[in-house]
Amino acid sequence: MRLRTPDWLLARPIAHRGLHDAERPENSVAAYDAAIAAGYPIELDVHLGSGGELVVFHDRELARMTGAEGWVDRVPWSTLSGLRLGGSDEAIPTLQQVLARVAGRVPVVVELKPSERASALCRAVLDALVDYRGAIAIQSFDPRLLARLRAASWRGPLGVLASDFADQDMGKTRKLVLRNLLLAPASLPSYIGYQLRCLPHPAATLARRLGCAIVAWTIRTEAELARAAELADNVIFEEIRP
Repeated sequence: MRLRTPDWLLARPIAHRGLHDAERPENSVAAYDAAIAAGYPIELDVHLGSGGELVVFHDRELARMTGAEGWVDRVPWSTLSGLRLGGSDEAIPTLQQVLARVAGRVPVVVELKPSERASALCRAVLDALVDYRGAIAIQSFDPRLLARLRAASWRGPLGVLASDFADQDMGKTRKLVLRNLLLAPASLPSYIGYQLRCLPHPAATLARRLGCAIVAWTIRTEAELARAAELADNVIFEEIRP
């Protein structure tokens, strides 16, 4: 079973971590403002902070984007809020700050990063979204997180993310389960987000035949965009303007 894919999810390509470039760091308010100005839906990443904050940041380690040491889910918000992204003046935002900034002007796709406090993460996200009136979807590589949200009465669109997980440090059985979407049905997903280099994949092909949309990620060239047009229903992109 699945829930219907909303029209907005397939209407326009989705900007990966905002419309970022050398001057606008990924997952920054500036990158989100640029996506809004161009009319692109925004994809962003969320970790549960040590104090329960919903921190918008991709990596678990802070070093690449801030030069600081530590993990984003272990460093207190009082420290995180003082860091700057990619040598810019842009601060790390919270999900609530981003949603207030977007204010429904473009759709938002929230990727939940794996957490050792899954229940707390799901509760915090549901609380943050309860009064939001813009178009929004939630996706994750962890289908168990999505199943928790569905069990907690979230009726918005959910997306299961997958790849071959070749570069991930996990057991063979877990890789097999995840790349073949064996846990996906529990969350009643509205779409599957599959890594383009792994397509076509039998599990994604079957899901599409059953009416579940496929969103290919991450598209960085015109050649990849053309390939995705044959294999998927929409894309998550960066470095180009589709």
